[in-house]
Amino acid sequence: MSSQVTSRKRVSESYLTHTENQYILNFSMEMVRFVKSFSKGQITIPKELREALGILDEFWLRLSVQDGKIIAEPVEKKKDKSAYKAMLLQMKPIKIDVEEIKRNRVEIDKRVASRDL
Repeated sequence: MSSQVTSRKRVSESYLTHTENQYILNFSMEMVRFVKSFSKGQITIPKELREALGILDEFWLRLSVQDGKIIAEPVEKKKDKSAYKAMLLQMKPIKIDVEEIKRNRVEIDKRVASRDL
């Protein structure tokens, strides 16, 4: 198999598009920082890297080792709250009948009490 065919096969099996790969390469070249580990191997990811990735102060990372390198990928990116807020504002309010809830609670209590538990 020629190297060109092998190369094409690898690219087609990739989960990222060429543009995404290029962005990652550009990002990784621009945002290089050195950090020192603390006791038990703990490190602090610099704020500018966290902001560039859209991750908050408390987050999960997926860690893996590839070719002798530690790869850290954010599990969840920072969510855009404006879209969620717009969705909530479009929802119609629900009328809650407190008396109906009380009646249902009494009925449930009666059914539970009638069972020999």
